Amino acid sequence: MSLRQQVFESSDGLTVHMTRNGLGIIQSVDESIFDLLGWHPAQMIGVSSTHFIHSEDQAAAVAAWVKMTDSPDRSGVWRGRYQSGYGTWIWVETLNRYEDGESPIVTTSMTRVTTEQISTEEKLHARGQLLSRLSDALPVGVFQMSLSGHVTFTNDRLHTIVGVGPRATIQEQMAMIVPEDQLVFDAALAATLSDTPVDDLEIRLRLPADAGGGDDETEERVCLLGLRTLSDSSGVVSGAVGCLSDVTERAQLLQELEVRASTDVLTSCLNRAATLELVGRTVAGPDPSVGNAIVFIDLDQFKSVNDDLGHAAGDRLLIEAAHQIGTAIREGDRLGRFGGDEFLVVCPGVDSPMQAAEIAKRIAGALTSSVDVGPCSVRLRASVGVAWTSDALDPDALIARADSAMYESKRLGRQGVTLCNASSDSVHAIAV
Repeated sequence: MSLRQQVFESSDGLTVHMTRNGLGIIQSVDESIFDLLGWHPAQMIGVSSTHFIHSEDQAAAVAAWVKMTDSPDRSGVWRGRYQSGYGTWIWVETLNRYEDGESPIVTTSMTRVTTEQISTEEKLHARGQLLSRLSDALPVGVFQMSLSGHVTFTNDRLHTIVGVGPRATIQEQMAMIVPEDQLVFDAALAATLSDTPVDDLEIRLRLPADAGGGDDETEERVCLLGLRTLSDSSGVVSGAVGCLSDVTERAQLLQELEVRASTDVLTSCLNRAATLELVGRTVAGPDPSVGNAIVFIDLDQFKSVNDDLGHAAGDRLLIEAAHQIGTAIREGDRLGRFGGDEFLVVCPGVDSPMQAAEIAKRIAGALTSSVDVGPCSVRLRASVGVAWTSDALDPDALIARADSAMYESKRLGRQGVTLCNASSDSVHAIAV
């Protein structure tokens, strides 16, 4: 019989005592550790205990350690494989007690697991390894957390999605959530730990851009989160498990489709349908005391440009007109092509009729340039009308008033603006 066989057979029933600091560094160990594992104490003291633990058992060991530190002065049991001084792996059971204080210490009693127990542990290990491998093969990120927020399991896909490697707490693990969504995420966790499931919650992550970008460059990911409660054998909530799916490409595709569906191809303004929808949303705003304005713009002599110089020249004129209007409107105003040579500017949050008139005057003033349309240049001119209201007015009625004001400007035949105060049904012509 070899010395190694003698040592391990004589270790049955042997208990070895060990102490570790709060970081898991071994501080002391009995001389009898040689009988249990074949190491001399000097070979282990000052070394992290994870150095001796099998790589496949380390996740469970870390989870048990975190759970133990959450409950000072309470004992916890862990089973796993320690490497022996002979290069083999020995199943052991450790009884650990965490004593908190200025210098936290973990006292450990270690015994060798019996042959019967090893068989059970290996079956459990095989099952756990299968689940771990399956989770790593999933196209979604998976995590498990304790009631206190400590992370007890993550798969590789989660780390890829969130851009953060394994972390001790769920807040550290999900540190890349954009600030605007952090409260939503926290509320979802709280709801789940109160035994309420969460499905398809959209959260955004902001990650550093790929290598080669500047320091300030980031990329945003859109994810869907699902959460479920975990309970112990008595039915008491013990934590939660979550799944995170990266749906950035799908979200970008939907956004592109929405943009295409709402954009005028020629001028890149809103199209008619999107403009009408925006007017409806604006006048139905939550604060009826805030005034809104609609500016109606019709290009003068556009038909003659189309007839005399061709549709390509007319298109160039429309593109330039849209550009010039865009330079004259406020941030927050939206420009739409209403049809043909007609444009509509939707102006939310306009305090008074005079402010509406000022916006319209800037637009009329911007539409006074010469435009190169190919064979020649043409003068860009437009008739402009603006309707303002602070009342809850029907969108079609407000547009109709702006249209009537525009035709009044066209009738006057000069470069000016006509204002319709829809709240008082008064109309005023204003020189630019």
